[in-house]
Amino acid sequence: MKTWQVILTVSLTAAVSFLFGYKLGGVDAPSPVAGDTLVIRDTTRDSIPYPVVETVIRDVPELFPVYVTMGGDTIHEDILVPVPITVKEYVTDSYRAWVSGYKPSLDSVWVYPTTERIYIREKARRWGIGISAGYGVGKDGLSPYVGAGVYWRVW
Repeated sequence: MKTWQVILTVSLTAAVSFLFGYKLGGVDAPSPVAGDTLVIRDTTRDSIPYPVVETVIRDVPELFPVYVTMGGDTIHEDILVPVPITVKEYVTDSYRAWVSGYKPSLDSVWVYPTTERIYIREKARRWGIGISAGYGVGKDGLSPYVGAGVYWRVW
């Protein structure tokens, strides 16, 4: 084999190998995957909430004692007083709360949202099979070599 034939063969083989590898590089081959899951529990505090909606549900009659002093005499009289029962709704991005009763108010709310983050690390393949070209030792000493080879990635 003449020198120009060897160079042409090696060049064509390298070009075909490059194109073939480039075409296969776009295919997602299954690879071993290792994942880590990090769970974060954060505390969100809202110490001064303000109601968004306040609605009167009903009036409940309650007895209210009245003491009236007239001319040295004390008169005790019970009267019915309507007590309004209301519902207040508190809303933010992280919670929604309803409080009901007579003059209800929400003192504070602590919300514990759980955030889960999953990190996926792909393991690098160390071994592979590919087409290799170069010089090798043969019957006639050093000669060009083109063929299939096994490789091991160091880094």
